[in-house]
Amino acid sequence: MSMPYRMNVFVDDDRKVMVLRVIGPMPGFEYAERLFEAYDTVPDAWNYARLMDFRRFEGELGFKEIDAIADRWKAMTDGIDYHGKVAVVSTDPLDAVRVPAVSPQFPKETVCHFSDFHEAMDWLTAGGGEAQALAG
Repeated sequence: MSMPYRMNVFVDDDRKVMVLRVIGPMPGFEYAERLFEAYDTVPDAWNYARLMDFRRFEGELGFKEIDAIADRWKAMTDGIDYHGKVAVVSTDPLDAVRVPAVSPQFPKETVCHFSDFHEAMDWLTAGGGEAQALAG
């Protein structure tokens, strides 16, 4: 019997982008576990721009899960000098408010919310000044 939910992970090593697409009613604690399993598949995951695609996610990520993810990410990147970009793609209008609210928990990342997958990918893969213009 298959699970009613899944996480698909796509890694583009050439552009240093990870896409994590969650489908179905995945529990928040399992999302956190699968997220770090995905990070373990690439060397130095913090060097990858990350696109979190929640358009087909039917579960809920509560503060408890977000705090646990932030703590685990901080432990994983402790002492590493980097700056990452994270695009959160969701059609839930409340995520436009939620994403900036949790961004301070990830101080070495620029985290932006998008409702369109392609706009998010364009932002992640834009270089130099173009990336700054899109983020502003």
